[in-house]
Parts: sequence; C-alpha cells; structure tokens
Amino acid sequence: MKWFILLSLMGCAQVTSLNLKKHQFGVVPSKIIWFQIAGLEEEQIATLRFLKPSDTKTSFEDSICYGQTWNYNLYQLRNSSESTFLSQMTGKKNIKNSCEDTSLRPIWNYISNSGYETVALENGANPRQSLLWFNSCPQTESSYLNPVHFFVRSKPSGNAQTFHYTEEISFSQESVSYDRSCGDSICLSSILDNFKSIYSSLIKKSTRHLVIVRDFSYLEAIEKKDFKRAKEILTDIEMTYGEAMKLTNSNDHLVLLTTGDSRFIDIPDQGKAFFEFEKENKNVNVKRTKLTNLVLASGARAENFCGIYDDSDVFDRILSGPKQQGLELKIINPFK
Repeated sequence: MKWFILLSLMGCAQVTSLNLKKHQFGVVPSKIIWFQIAGLEEEQIATLRFLKPSDTKTSFEDSICYGQTWNYNLYQLRNSSESTFLSQMTGKKNIKNSCEDTSLRPIWNYISNSGYETVALENGANPRQSLLWFNSCPQTESSYLNPVHFFVRSKPSGNAQTFHYTEEISFSQESVSYDRSCGDSICLSSILDNFKSIYSSLIKKSTRHLVIVRDFSYLEAIEKKDFKRAKEILTDIEMTYGEAMKLTNSNDHLVLLTTGDSRFIDIPDQGKAFFEFEKENKNVNVKRTKLTNLVLASGARAENFCGIYDDSDVFDRILSGPKQQGLELKIINPFK
C-alpha cells in the first residue's frame, strides 16, 4: 500500500526541466522583458556563431523554449513587422494599420491595474513603424501609449526630453525621451548601454514591470543588403538579450523574443563567395518568403511559448497559464 501511495505521488510530481534545463512550471512573471526584432530569422543566428569559439553558443540558443508564429492576419498574407508586433501586443488578428487599431487594447492597458509599469525602448523605427504614430490619431480619452514610459534611440529635436545611459534615468508617464548620444546617422551609445541603464533605474522604482525593446534597424540593414551593418546590430541585440537572460535565474522574470516580417538570407556556402558576402556585402540574396516568425522564451511561463501558433496568441500566452500546483516532492527533485 505504501508503495502505491509513493508511486501515485511521483506520478503527480511536476517536471522540473524544459529543453534539458532547470525550469519551474506555472510561475507567474512579475518582470517581463520582451524583445521585438523586425526581420530576424533563426538561420541568421548562425552568422554570430562564426564570431565565437566552436563550443560557445549565442545567448539566443540558451533560450529554454522555441516557437514559431504565423505571419498573417485577416487582411494580409504577409504582415509588416509593425502589424505583427501590434497583433502580438493586443491579441487581435484584425490589424488594419490605421487609426482604427487604437480600439484594440494593448497589453500594458491590461496589466497596469495590477501594478505593472511599462517601458518601451525603440530603435530604428520610421514614423509609421513607431508606436508614437498612434499619438497622431484622434483621441477621445487618454493617449494610446498611456501609461508607457517611452525611450527613443534617435536624435532629439527642439526642447524634447532627453536621456543618457551614463545618467540616472527618470520615468514620467505620457512623455517621450530621446537618446542624447544620437546624431543624424549614428548613436554613440549601444542598445545594450541603453537597456542596462534603463533597467537598473527601473528596478529601483518598480517590482512589477514590462520592458519592450523594439528594433527595426536590423530589418532596414537587411533590406539595404548591408550585411556588415546588420551583423553589428544583431551582435548588439544578442548581447542585450544575454544581459536579460541573466535575470531569469531569479525565477520571476520572463524573457521573450518575437520577430516580425522575418527575411530569408541565402548565405553562400564557402570560399570567395562567402568572404565577399561577409566582408564586402556582395552575394547577398534576400527573400521575403517567410510565412512564420521566430519566438524564443526563457524564465517564468516560458513553457507557454513552445510550438506553432498565431501571432495574436502571444498575448494570451504571456497572460495565461496554469498556477503552481505545489505537488513537487523535494526528495525526487534532482535540482534541489
């Protein structure tokens, strides 16, 4: 009888690993770091491995869960990156790329009542790609971006509010701060510099938060077939993602990466063609053939993001999940 009881308890014990890594299931994230990277496709990560020793993986490959989302909605077979990201943030398929989209409640609108602060760091977005575009739409109540603390990596103009990664970051709602280190074409800071500075200030202010890092410069470099520049940007993003991944050890962080408008780059096999591709931006063949986008996740509730699903399902997978059942037995948990 006692063996039956023990076996029954072991059968109810919770799995404590995912993708051969330690993982606790059913944990609600109190801190969410979400990377939205336009243009990125999983095979492009291989180009970063050429910069590392053969036995060293990129931070992307350290993610616990891998998934893909369908890159279409009710109106388009292939969505733009901004439409994809909006679908992921609102949980809706009917993205029209118009002011009508302001009727769709974004994720920060739902979680602010639970004490979550939301911060957005945007890089390389043109006026139509930026979330700030919604501020130009007729509003009946408050700003669409309320209560987001918005930071932009671009040259400030006039009396615009600014920030600098070497200084303490201030957070004020319904305001936009521009990176003071940015000029007409380049920023002296990196995405990593900005992320570390903003996050170190944020954790002093908030125990619950959502940080969204949005990059469109990588897609722009790919479209211009400037592979050298694209690799520099991807290296910066990978280092920033790695910095965020360090935080998942605390068990209350979810680190999520989603892509939009992913592109296929036909990388030459070897020899002169590969050298010219990597060093001289020659032999670069880019195709817009992808019907799926990449998803990577680690930390709290990462288990929700394995598999293939719609872009709009990302929203539910952040907010929904089974609660911790407390059935795990320490005596059979190999990680305790």
